[in-house]
Amino acid sequence: MSEENERHESRFGEGRRININFFWFIVIILTSIIATAVITALSLEAGSEKAVNVGTDTRSEFAKLYNVYDTINANYYEEVDREALIESSIQGMVEGLDDPYSEYMNNEELAQFQESVTGDFEGIGAEVMQEGNRVIITSPMRGSPAEEAGLEPGDEIIAVDGESIEGWTTQEAVQLIRGEKGTDVVLTIVRGEGDPMEVTITRDTIHLDSVTYEEVEGVGHISINRFQEGTTEEFENMLNTASEDGVEDIIIDFRYNPGGLLDEAVSMINQFIGQNETVLYLEDNGGERTEIKTSDEKNPNTDDFNVHILINEGSASASEVFAGALDDLTDATIAGTQSFGKGVVQRTVELGDDSLLKYTNTKWLTPDGSWVHGEGITPDVQLVNPDYYRVEMLNPEEVYTEDVSNETVPSIKVALDTLGYEVDDFNETFDASLTEAVESFQADHDLEQSGDVTGETSTALMSDLRDYINSNDAQLNYLIDYINGDYTEKEIEAYADERAQHLEIEERENHAEQDAGNEEEPTEE
Repeated sequence: MSEENERHESRFGEGRRININFFWFIVIILTSIIATAVITALSLEAGSEKAVNVGTDTRSEFAKLYNVYDTINANYYEEVDREALIESSIQGMVEGLDDPYSEYMNNEELAQFQESVTGDFEGIGAEVMQEGNRVIITSPMRGSPAEEAGLEPGDEIIAVDGESIEGWTTQEAVQLIRGEKGTDVVLTIVRGEGDPMEVTITRDTIHLDSVTYEEVEGVGHISINRFQEGTTEEFENMLNTASEDGVEDIIIDFRYNPGGLLDEAVSMINQFIGQNETVLYLEDNGGERTEIKTSDEKNPNTDDFNVHILINEGSASASEVFAGALDDLTDATIAGTQSFGKGVVQRTVELGDDSLLKYTNTKWLTPDGSWVHGEGITPDVQLVNPDYYRVEMLNPEEVYTEDVSNETVPSIKVALDTLGYEVDDFNETFDASLTEAVESFQADHDLEQSGDVTGETSTALMSDLRDYINSNDAQLNYLIDYINGDYTEKEIEAYADERAQHLEIEERENHAEQDAGNEEEPTEE
């Protein structure tokens, strides 16, 4: 083999050597890059409807969700609002918990939620809850348009300005009920087994001073409306004012307080309990308990007080945390009626687009390890409200006249008796003596003396009774009389019972599955 042939074979053994002009080399490289980009773009475009499926291999439980999304997005007969699909799927997921305290909030709902933390908003001033597909009033706020209009815990809202809210969430209902100060909203409500009735309420700016103080017959009365940002500071100031006034007995009033910020409740307990004391436990879904302890020295002024805590069926969550802690750790007296019974705590997660997830993550237990959920706190001194607090709201369109007999008639009798008109008995018959009482009431109000209860007579009767209730706080007066020694414990309980004989007191429902009120740590209910 010649030397030339050897060289030739060697070149092929090492690989073919090709000489290419540099310009064409650059052209080939750029063409390859462009071709790759075009192929990639076309592939993504062709598969855009499936792009959402990223991750389904590792999260197979979402395969059905992705499949539904893809199917609707590709085949629905109209253009689909994809954001609305995603929002509603999140909402549905949270609703699947069947938990009235867990909810997903969009940016508008979040703004309202944040308002409730600071205590300033425009509306009617009432707490509402979801109970199945119903929206229920749990607590009309003190001094609010809702309270002045006569709304009561347990009233079901079925329509707002004539629009049915059946199946709505509480947030959806609240958005419709709230509005500009000075405007009216008409709520259609159902109370108990009664017929629907319309209540017109004028909206106002609701600023919740969460704590108020007054001295009544030598007793310091501190009322806590809710636990919001700054409540502890307000509470401490009122405690110090009571101390400066020289009062020895204080009433801490949590009636119709639905709860709020858990950290505020803990720091308020700290006013009475020394540093590093366990005031409640949080228990997770694995049964592991975390102790929540006080962090500061207690307020020395509280050593001088005899403490009485006033609660009712509207006292929930953080109110019960406070009452439960002082009941277990001090000699405070609990008075009133059974509290609501909300023994769970919520946390919040901000989702980065001005939306928020609020979900129940723990139980809370009193220092002694009691769980009040669905049961509430039982008072040491039972002080039931008088009959006139349970009067059925009269529908002005209904006519009640002599010889009529139904379950509403006793409410008419109790209302007139409370306002000072003579009533012979409290049965269900509209008799001649009731006609006379109605005529006397009509004469005092320059109304036609027909003896019938309807129209303006019904409205005036409800208005007068509401004014009477607002100026005669029966439970508070009972407790003050007991504190001042006018009655023994048994005597004041008997007196309260005696004034609650004619209208049935509804039996307490178990709230373990249908609850109201709210509370978090350290966000809001």
